[in-house]
Amino acid sequence: MPERGRINVSEVKTQKQGGDDVKIMGSNISMIRGDSETITVSLIGSSNVVVPFVTGDTVYLTIKINDCTATKLLQKVITDFPEGKAVIEIKPEDTKSLTFGDYVYDIQLTTALGVVTTIVTPSKFSIKGEITYE
Repeated sequence: MPERGRINVSEVKTQKQGGDDVKIMGSNISMIRGDSETITVSLIGSSNVVVPFVTGDTVYLTIKINDCTATKLLQKVITDFPEGKAVIEIKPEDTKSLTFGDYVYDIQLTTALGVVTTIVTPSKFSIKGEITYE
């Protein structure tokens, strides 16, 4: 097991669950506004071994208009890690008020020992149009 103070991440795996319209291309995410989506994040260490998130870790997904603003449009904070993975749930109300278009997001990890690491660097988060507003 790698030392928890400094995680050497060679890959961040994301997988989606939910609607078929969320797409993850590299680190860019695209989804339909107002849909329910789940993004599961797991870390792969330098020796191709899964590095589980542990009690005391905190994972943040933050969405902003651009990387020059302090205003957060959406932030999800994950502190519970089933099977060592960060499960980020996006609910319809989380994106319902966002205008269609492109935003930026990142995913940051603060380890139980206080080490801060951006595990998904600033990337595009696209909100696509919806037709049914129910």
